Amino acid sequence: MSAARSLASYLPALLIGAAGGAAFLYLRMPLAWMLGSMVFVGIAVLTGLNRRLPLRVHPYLRAAMIVVIGVMLGSAFKPAMIERAREWLGLVALMLVYVPVATTLCYVIFRRFAGLDPVTSYFSATPGGLQEMTLVGEHYGGDGRSIILTHALRIFLVVMTVPVYFRFIERLDVPPMAQGAHLWQMLPLEGALLIACGVAGWFLARLLRIPAAVLVGPMLVSAIVHLLGWSSASPPPELVAAAQVVMGAALGCRFVGTPLREVGRIAAWAAFATLVMLALALGLTVAFAERVGINREALILVLSPGGMAEMSLVALGLGVEVAIVSSMHVFRIAVVVIAAPAVFRLIGLKRGSD
Repeated sequence: MSAARSLASYLPALLIGAAGGAAFLYLRMPLAWMLGSMVFVGIAVLTGLNRRLPLRVHPYLRAAMIVVIGVMLGSAFKPAMIERAREWLGLVALMLVYVPVATTLCYVIFRRFAGLDPVTSYFSATPGGLQEMTLVGEHYGGDGRSIILTHALRIFLVVMTVPVYFRFIERLDVPPMAQGAHLWQMLPLEGALLIACGVAGWFLARLLRIPAAVLVGPMLVSAIVHLLGWSSASPPPELVAAAQVVMGAALGCRFVGTPLREVGRIAAWAAFATLVMLALALGLTVAFAERVGINREALILVLSPGGMAEMSLVALGLGVEVAIVSSMHVFRIAVVVIAAPAVFRLIGLKRGSD
């Protein structure tokens, strides 16, 4: 009974998320299941519903759904892409320019205008993974709540604005949900191979201590399988929709325990910093898209500082360079996770000093 009651305590967030996804699907919004889930759960949390209902997502369920997304992203890699590997060098160089410039600009915003201490400002400004930057920032003495809030708002705002920008400004059709063969149409052998990609990828990535192992590992193994031509299948849209509901609900639950007053105090500057990052991404896209040989839509997604899985899902919806987008976000997060602590130690920032 206690186990069943414990499992039932995770249902409210998922049900609210599913309702939000269904509402956004009805409205034909882009990435309906993820964005709708994120918005509905986020509103529920910030309006205090979590004081009457438990609003949380089980970490193992979230991890399992991220594995699904990883396998799906890996399925976008095709054998013909090997011939285009040289084109990625220009993107790598562009990313190595974008990350330090964006970090510097956002550090100034958080330190000079938002009034955060130097350590918190630094790790709030780095466009890396939310969990990784929070852990490292706390290790060096930063305010973990402020760091996680700024990164959660960054990811939230980017995921909300970029698909809407493509839909209503660029007039591109971003499907409300994933496309592909349905669950009942998948061959058992193909399904078993995709499951093996997810399980083996997660296990190997954890064993090798790869950052964001739950996403990167399955994506890499799935990418190898699809690059070698062993499979052309991808997870069915029904499973992807469920994964998006869980991911969206988990993002919305990030604000549990955060007072609305604190959200309001930091949110304006976090939103401004996010807009600065997006403006920088747009500027670099306009200046360099033709030079690096990639279309503008894909380059905007490469440089947009959203979550790796979320930006890749937008690319999948648009049908633009999914493999390149996901790979460059893996590269961005890896660079930030490795370089941010090293640069921090080099410049010697401390709480209460610049």
